[in-house]
Amino acid sequence: MHELMNTTKEVFGKIEKNGEQGQAAKNQAQENLKYDFWLASLLYIDSRKRIRVREMCGSAQAVYELKEETLKNMYLFTDTELQYLLESRKKDLSRIWECFLAKNMQLIPYSSRAYPDKLRHIAQPPYAIFCKGAMPDARKSVGIVGARMCSEYGRSIATKLGKLLADKDVQVISGMALGIDSASHAGALQGKGSTFAVLGCGCDVCYPKNARNLYENIQSSGGGILSEYPPGTEPMPYRFPERNRIISALSDCLVVVEAKKKSGSLITADAALEQGKDVYAVPGRFGDALSEGCNALIGQGAGIIYDLDIFLENLGYLPEKEAETTKIKNISLAKTEQLVYCCLDLHPKHINYIIEETGLDLLTVLRDLGNLKRYRLVQETFQNYFSKSI
Repeated sequence: MHELMNTTKEVFGKIEKNGEQGQAAKNQAQENLKYDFWLASLLYIDSRKRIRVREMCGSAQAVYELKEETLKNMYLFTDTELQYLLESRKKDLSRIWECFLAKNMQLIPYSSRAYPDKLRHIAQPPYAIFCKGAMPDARKSVGIVGARMCSEYGRSIATKLGKLLADKDVQVISGMALGIDSASHAGALQGKGSTFAVLGCGCDVCYPKNARNLYENIQSSGGGILSEYPPGTEPMPYRFPERNRIISALSDCLVVVEAKKKSGSLITADAALEQGKDVYAVPGRFGDALSEGCNALIGQGAGIIYDLDIFLENLGYLPEKEAETTKIKNISLAKTEQLVYCCLDLHPKHINYIIEETGLDLLTVLRDLGNLKRYRLVQETFQNYFSKSI
């Protein structure tokens, strides 16, 4: 009995010791993360330099504790950067860190196993990613970007594509900007998958401000809000081109829905090409300002999206047997219905244009358009404006 009691005490002693060691390791990990937070917040020092100095010193805490002379002798920082770093150490880091922990965010530094491999190997990886909600995982992902001041046609394409991808368990990556970005997120939320927004500000800053519902729904639906910028960082014009490389890096391929000739979406497309990603564009009418960027991309060799099901099938996201489309060849159309259908495309046409092109009278055109709408081959996008269904 005495031996049994001793054995029991010994077992519980080991458990208690292991528990203490586990808690100590957890505390140390949190302490290390605090210094990674400090280094991640030094926005005016190139992320590659921050990654490099951490690797040289072994930890962010070791960087924090380096003497000024040692930092100088590394010949890694300019005088301005060095002074910026030294000034940052005068702040109350522990208080700032506690404020961060209260915000219920994740911090994933470059040194972490949880850091996305898709980001790790780009030319300028972020030092860390701040996240509200979840991070993208290893599943397939598609980036969707485009104009803020988009057309209803472009918005419709982005919404439908976002939903189709989400229904196929493909992660949708975008930037939560007005227009195409928000439409792609909204479409993904209608589907069964998850969507992720990469912001050009702190991920605790909802931008644009009127996107609060979208911002919350992305997080509550299994997605996440991501940023390389620390909490409280306000949106500035120069930060959006910087974040675009993260959108493209997290995406297996990139789709540009609508873009003007000088558009931030084209910066994202350039980043995707530099990262070896395929870029696709939705074609538009010649002379349409919102299509100039997409048409230019197609002229440079980007893939053309002319049918969403075929696009998904080409990417391997849609098995051929599932590609149910209402093609004209599967429906027996009257001769006049064929005339009306063939004069339409994906861009809305006014009924007067259809009458002029087909040579048919108004009543015949109205009757045939009604039939084509019932067949789901045609949609009325605005009053008296018709286009082929997607």
